[in-house]
Amino acid sequence: MESSETERAYRRIVIDAICVAVLIAYFLHFALPALRGGFREDEMMNMGICWCAGALKSLLANIAFWKLFLCPGCALYDLPLYLYRPGGALYYLPLYHFFDLDPLPYRIVQISILVASIPLVYYLSRRLASSRSIAFLAVLALCYHPRLAGLVFVGAFIYDVLCGFFYFAALAYYVHIREKGLSLRAVQLLGFLALYVMALNCKEMAVTLPVIVLIYEFLKSPRWADRKAFLRWIRTYSAPSLIAGLLTVFYIYGKTHGSGSLASLDPYRPIYSWHNFTTSNAKFVSQLLFAGHTITPIALLLLWALVFIYAFVRRDRTLQLMAFWIVIVPLPVAFIVPVRGDASLYLLLFGWAMIFAKVTFDLITLISEFLVFLGNRALPAATGAIIGDATRKVSLRVFRIVATLLVAFALAAFTQKENQRLRVPWLNVGAKTSHVIHTFRSLGLRPLHGSSILLLLKENLFQNKWNVFFIASLAWNDHSLRIWVENANELTPQQQANVDYIISISEFDADVVRSPDLPKSD
Repeated sequence: MESSETERAYRRIVIDAICVAVLIAYFLHFALPALRGGFREDEMMNMGICWCAGALKSLLANIAFWKLFLCPGCALYDLPLYLYRPGGALYYLPLYHFFDLDPLPYRIVQISILVASIPLVYYLSRRLASSRSIAFLAVLALCYHPRLAGLVFVGAFIYDVLCGFFYFAALAYYVHIREKGLSLRAVQLLGFLALYVMALNCKEMAVTLPVIVLIYEFLKSPRWADRKAFLRWIRTYSAPSLIAGLLTVFYIYGKTHGSGSLASLDPYRPIYSWHNFTTSNAKFVSQLLFAGHTITPIALLLLWALVFIYAFVRRDRTLQLMAFWIVIVPLPVAFIVPVRGDASLYLLLFGWAMIFAKVTFDLITLISEFLVFLGNRALPAATGAIIGDATRKVSLRVFRIVATLLVAFALAAFTQKENQRLRVPWLNVGAKTSHVIHTFRSLGLRPLHGSSILLLLKENLFQNKWNVFFIASLAWNDHSLRIWVENANELTPQQQANVDYIISISEFDADVVRSPDLPKSD
């Protein structure tokens, strides 16, 4: 008996490993071309802020996650720089230290993090749905979405990639313990909270995790017999989500108060209204479900209602959780105008992917049982009595496997078609940034320690006027340099006369107008 059970367990592990390997291979089919990509201009700002903060302050910012950390280096920058998402520093600083501004290692690591997320999400889906087929279909829909291809091809979306990884890791770790019928011990609770804090440090989208965990516990719990049973449930099972929620309160307060908060900046300031909530979510759902145009808010509400009705009529706990998921998870970006999308929808996509997989599997099961019923009716009575049950079980299993594979192939073909139809030139995104980096390097210049530099722009290189500053700082990697950019910094005539270096730069060309080796001139 033990040998047979061990063999079955081993076979299940092997099949799950094959499923994960297929999913990774499918993802890499779309992702490997991203290795040829460069840095988008936003990435220079992200990396430059982490560089200005330095390793020690970045580490402290990840620990004191509720605080806004002002980067040192007023000599480098006339405006205050804040390390808004310190989790990104754990990605940027080691890569910059070892590989400088070579984009290839950055792209390899970004794709590797997405690859590592696949077995995590597969395990999470498997535990929630108790079905290999559902987990496979859900992760197939999640791991690559043509509308969210920026997660793979755009380095600036590393915050969404990291947030998704730690969010799924925290939830998978929690569900792994709870699906065994156990409550979290002190060390396990600390592990769960550490993963959650890392997700918060990477992006604000993670604030919904305590609510999702609390809903999971509420749906999982039996009816309470009395007040004592309810209090016991709160103390034993809902405590992790409540503690995480308390951390979230401190995080939100610390990050939204003060002149340097993201919420004080126009692009990130939420505008709370029912119109913004429904309009944003209508766009999110349209993008994820490949609608030809944005659906109306009425259509969105009807779709949500259908999901909730089906989940509760079906009495399926996983579907019920996903019904709440698709409404709650987008809340951090639902009130920001103009409407966000693309990579910000990574976490939301998981909910819709699970709903797609569950509904598809229910439909396959319904069809298979109907076909077996017809087959049994067609068999002679005696034959049906002898082999009817065995035939039914084998037929159901074979049909479900074949049907699941057919749906998976259809989804993969559709994804490939949509990916080709969109034809977004992702590999051209970082071309200008790469050219400017190469231009700085082509100077062969190493400014003297502690010197001042004025950069004259021959052309308007970037929409963000400070990107040239960040590229120069990263190219020279010297915190003692004081760098000004024409038309971005305001220099007095005296300051301009005393700068050590004046460099004129364009996308493909740079000239040293003044240096300590050349005579000063007006």
